[in-house]
Amino acid sequence: MIWRGIAIGIIISAPMGPVGILCVQRTLEKGRRTGFFTGIGAAISDMIYCLLTGFCLSFIEEFLTRNHNILQLIGSVVLIGFGVYLFKSNPTRNLKKPEEEGISDGRNILNGFLFTFSNPLIIFLIIGLFARFNFFMPEIKFYHYMIGFISIGAGALLWWWLVTFLVAKLRAHFNLRSMWLVNKIIGGIIFIFAIAGIVSAVSAMCEAAPRGNPPAKIENEYMNRSRGFSGFGNGNDSTLIITASTPDTICNLIPLRGGGRFDFSFRAANLHNGSGKRYNIEGGKKIAHPGWGIVITGADGDRETISIFTDDHPKDETYSPTALCFKAGRSEKRVRIDSGIDFFTGRNAFLLSFDRGEATLMGGNREYKPILSWDAGIAHADSIGFFVAPGGAVDFDNIALEYPEGSFIERSEYGNAAILESYLRRSSDEMEGMWRIYDRSLDEDNLRMGGDYIFAIVKSPEGYDLIYLMGAEIRKEDWAPGMIKGKLIDSGFEGVWDVEWYDATGALLSKDIKASYEEPLISIQFPYHSSSIRLRKIIRKEKH
Repeated sequence: MIWRGIAIGIIISAPMGPVGILCVQRTLEKGRRTGFFTGIGAAISDMIYCLLTGFCLSFIEEFLTRNHNILQLIGSVVLIGFGVYLFKSNPTRNLKKPEEEGISDGRNILNGFLFTFSNPLIIFLIIGLFARFNFFMPEIKFYHYMIGFISIGAGALLWWWLVTFLVAKLRAHFNLRSMWLVNKIIGGIIFIFAIAGIVSAVSAMCEAAPRGNPPAKIENEYMNRSRGFSGFGNGNDSTLIITASTPDTICNLIPLRGGGRFDFSFRAANLHNGSGKRYNIEGGKKIAHPGWGIVITGADGDRETISIFTDDHPKDETYSPTALCFKAGRSEKRVRIDSGIDFFTGRNAFLLSFDRGEATLMGGNREYKPILSWDAGIAHADSIGFFVAPGGAVDFDNIALEYPEGSFIERSEYGNAAILESYLRRSSDEMEGMWRIYDRSLDEDNLRMGGDYIFAIVKSPEGYDLIYLMGAEIRKEDWAPGMIKGKLIDSGFEGVWDVEWYDATGALLSKDIKASYEEPLISIQFPYHSSSIRLRKIIRKEKH
C-alpha cells in the first residue's frame, strides 16, 4: 500500500498544469520555499479528492471486488486518454502570472489549493489510478487504506519537493517552455502504465476463462464490513459478538459452498479474557480465561475444533509466564504462542487455510505467523464458524470466506445420506430419486466422463438438481457427496429440459445441451461435444 500510494500521489501531481507552472514561477521568482508551499496546497487538494473518491468507492466495494479486472481495463483506457491529452497539451496557455508580492506561506498554500481544487475532473484520473493499481481489494484492512492515503500525500509532497529542488538548482537554465517536454515525458509514462494495465487485465481475464464455457467459480463472501453478517446473522451491527453466559457452549456456523478448498479469515477480540479476572455464568460459577475457537463440520456430521485459550499459569517453567494456546481437536495437536500475539482482550487476526482435509492456521496481532498445520480428518467441509465456551464473550469482525480455484461446485444438503433418504421417502415425483449412468456415447476428444457417477435428482425452483453422490474417477479428490453435478432447467416443453453440466474439471457446459425423460431412462445430449449419456433410476421410492 505504501508503494501504491506513493505512485498514485506522484502521478496525480506530476502533470504540469496551471498549478505546476505556478509552482515553478514562484520558485524562480521568490525562492524554493514559496514554490514548495504552493505545491503543499496542491497536495492537500489532491488528498481531499482521493479521500472523497475512496469514500464513494467503498460503498460499491463488493462490485469492485467482483469486477476488478474489468475495472482495471477501464481505468487503463482512461489513463491512455489522459496520457494522450497531457502529451498534446500546452501547460502555459491561459496562465496568468501572479502579481502578489510578499505572500505568506499560508497564502501560498491556499493559492496552490484553490488552483488544484478548481479542477474536479481530477476525480476521473484518481478513479483510473485506483482501478489500475487495485487500490481497493477485499483483503486490504481499514488501517492499510489509511496507510495508503497517507502515502498518496507523501508521494505528492515528494514530487513537489523534487520539482522545486530541481528548479532551484537549474534556475539559470530553466525555461517554462521546457514544461512542454516534461508533459510529453509524463504523458508517455502514463501511457506505458496504462498499456501494462490493459495487458495485465486481459491476461487475467483470459486465464480465468478456459476454452469453451467458463468455470463455475464460487463467489467469495465478505461479511460484517459495513454490510451486515450474511450467514452469521447479527443484523447490521459492525461486529459479531458471541456471548456464552450459560453452562453451554455457543456455536455459530455458516454453510460452505465449496468445502474442498477455502480460506477462512477474521479478526477476534476475547472480551472476557482480562488478566487476573473471572467471569460469571449461570449457577454462580466463575470462569477465568474462557476459551473459544473454530468449528469445521463435514457432510457426514464429523466435527473438527480448534480451541484457543490463554494460559498465564503454566506448569512447565520452560515457557514464558503467559501464552495463547491452540489445540486441534481429534489430532490432539497443541501449540503455545508466547510472542507476536495479544494474550488477553486485544484483537488478533487469524487465517485458516483448508485444502482437502489439510488445515493450516496462521495468526497474530500485527501480521500472520504460522501456528498449526494438521490433518483435520475431513476431506470436504460442510460448514464452518465459531464456538465460545461458557463464560466467554468474543467479538469477531472482518470475516471472509474465499474459495481459490478448484472450489468450483455448489453444495447441497442432500449430500447427507440421512437427509436425502428422508426426503426421497416422502417424495411423489417420479423424477426424484437416485440415478446412475446406464450407458454413454462419448467423443473422447470433446468430452471426457469423469467416472460412473451415481446421482440424486431433487426438485429445484428451476427444475431439478443432479447431485453427485459417488463414482468420480478423474480428480476424485475434488468431488464430495452433495456437489451439484448438473441442473435440469424447465424448457417450456413437457419432458424436455435445458441442461447445465459441470465436467470432471468443474468447467460449466451449457450450450444447447438437452435432457429428455422416457421411463425408465433420462437421456442427456451434448451436441457440440458429439456425445450423449443415459441415466437409469437405481433406487425407487417406497409408496405408502
